[in-house]
Amino acid sequence: MKKFLSFVLVFALVLSMSSNISMAKLDETGAKEISFGTDRGPEDAIIRIADKTYPVKNGTVLFINGEVIPEAEVIMDAGKAMLPLRLIAEKLGYELGWNGAEKKVTLKKADNIIDLSPNKDDMAKLIKNTTYVSPDFVEKNLAESALVTESLGDDFEKFYETQMPITQDKTIERSLRNVIIDEKHEYKDNISSDEAMKLIKEKCLEGLKNFEKVMKEKAKDEPNRFDDDIKLIEKDINRMIYIGEVSKFYRYTIGPYDVLYDRTDGKIYFQIYQAETRIKEVDVNDENLYMAIFIVG
Repeated sequence: MKKFLSFVLVFALVLSMSSNISMAKLDETGAKEISFGTDRGPEDAIIRIADKTYPVKNGTVLFINGEVIPEAEVIMDAGKAMLPLRLIAEKLGYELGWNGAEKKVTLKKADNIIDLSPNKDDMAKLIKNTTYVSPDFVEKNLAESALVTESLGDDFEKFYETQMPITQDKTIERSLRNVIIDEKHEYKDNISSDEAMKLIKEKCLEGLKNFEKVMKEKAKDEPNRFDDDIKLIEKDINRMIYIGEVSKFYRYTIGPYDVLYDRTDGKIYFQIYQAETRIKEVDVNDENLYMAIFIVG
């Protein structure tokens, strides 16, 4: 019960630290909330961005330079991911032309010109009258890297003695297949993963102190009621685990949620796992953030 209670407290802590969260770099619209609804299974998953909902097609989410591209349809062809060329190329700043007589696609960006013949090139294929290309083609011609990672399976490592799964390396949304395309990032500084983790811990511990004050105010008749739970949260923060680099992020976990540190601007993102993965920017003064603790307690 104590451990479960501490996870609820951690969840509220994450929300209470929302002043450090920004959605602008995970979604190009600058939405205040984004979620990946996977509770009905990968084939029925959805993406919610602000007031819009998009179906996740073929259980796959596309990210370009760290931003989710919700309208993308990645097709699985003989077990391999095929990517919609026009959508990706335009997101990366290319102009596309089509030569109907020769059935050839031309891509142009500055002095870089690429000719492609679908169904003749083994990295391109016409599917439903749309040109799709392989991640290898994207990586070879359009971007620095193009990576495909599968969803988190049943065989996962656990965060210390808890039942919380540790997210696998090289993935952003762990419940779905990821296609992650990146150009060469310009990093704000050369901060190491250890240095970034130290900064995140400091932010988390600062938020925990503020959260503890709020809880003591709400439990004036029993001010020490949550002391043990606060200590458990502090323990989990201090044993944060570095998972690895993915896109422009360093990735960490504190069990109930993952943390993404954006190396291009120093922003911190929290991924909260419930029935769906949620990333949300909320009002730090919203008292409803703390209601969960009273429901459990």
